[in-house]
Amino acid sequence: MALRTLLVAGALLSVMCIMTSGRPTETTHAFCKIVWLVGIPCDQVSLAIVTQIKAMGSYKLGPVTPLMVQANHTSAVGQVERVNFTMMPTSMSMDCHLEGSSMSAFWYSLLDNGTNYCNLHNVIKGSGLSTAPGFIEFTNEWLCLGVGLAACK
Repeated sequence: MALRTLLVAGALLSVMCIMTSGRPTETTHAFCKIVWLVGIPCDQVSLAIVTQIKAMGSYKLGPVTPLMVQANHTSAVGQVERVNFTMMPTSMSMDCHLEGSSMSAFWYSLLDNGTNYCNLHNVIKGSGLSTAPGFIEFTNEWLCLGVGLAACK
């Protein structure tokens, strides 16, 4: 039975590699996408995110622009995830529309038990943005694999 399972898994992997020209598609990576609305201006949101990422030892800050922050997160087991935050001022007020994404670097980590969610959640919570006026979070299991399993520390 174990040999049969191994052969089937190998065949499925081979077919996937042929269909994707040898490169797994982005949808084969564990990922999380979240949208937040925050009742403060985007420049304050960006500053709070950058400050928090710099304070967290498991994150390495990447390129930063006024409306985008990129970083890499390295988990305790050495797995690396790409983390991005994109801001857009809302048209009717001084609020900020914030989008976050986290994606595992390895294609075989499809179910990550909420790691990618926690990468984003921990930055937002640690920065204090989760208690900002008008804070609302939007995500679900389709946008954020494993969000229901997440136990962020």
